[in-house]
Amino acid sequence: MSSFLCKSYDKYKVSWKATNSVLANELLLREILKTTSYIKGRVLDIGCGEKPYRDIFSSRIDSYIGVDLPQTVHAKHAIDIFANAHYLPFKKNTFDTVLCLEVLEHVEMPLEVLKEIYGVLKKGGVLILSAPQNYWIHKDPVDFFRFTQEGLTEVVENQTGFSICYNRSLGGTREFFVDFICKYILIRLNTGVLNRILPNILKKLIITIPQRLYLILFKNTDVNNLFSIGNILVAIK
Repeated sequence: MSSFLCKSYDKYKVSWKATNSVLANELLLREILKTTSYIKGRVLDIGCGEKPYRDIFSSRIDSYIGVDLPQTVHAKHAIDIFANAHYLPFKKNTFDTVLCLEVLEHVEMPLEVLKEIYGVLKKGGVLILSAPQNYWIHKDPVDFFRFTQEGLTEVVENQTGFSICYNRSLGGTREFFVDFICKYILIRLNTGVLNRILPNILKKLIITIPQRLYLILFKNTDVNNLFSIGNILVAIK
């Protein structure tokens, strides 16, 4: 399993050591777990990194191919093929499922990437897509876009031709506020005197503990999603 996720008592959770965004990534993980029933057959993971979610889907799939850029910030040991998402090196109608999780904000032409995905999917194939809406800049290696729920619907369904069957926000205004505050604290901890005197592990604990406490105290997310952290959808070709 990837170092990004850990498993305890048959329950997956995000490793606090692997990210400064425990809350945002836990919200994404919750939604990914809800989409497992859609996963099937041959899977293509675009922007796969270390394939953190492969173990979750392993009982439902026949094969799992990971694609990423050579200049990715992630470790490269799990990547099967180095390729640009604008030009996927596969034949048409090859895959049953495509994962594109937290990738679309990093590509120059999102619509072109979605058309590539549409092409390599079989008829009836499934796209599971997530993208940020209100989230800090994170270069991997670049960061271009943010997407509202309506924006994703427009490019995925109306412009590319998929049919969306599942569409959810990743948290709401309350979750955005907690994430924003923790990010701001981290910025301050990495500035000036505090940056020089505090060890990195302590900085990480200072911002992680509030996020973990929030996840324990609030099982349901805020229904007000005007400031959602991100969005996830499932679409059928």
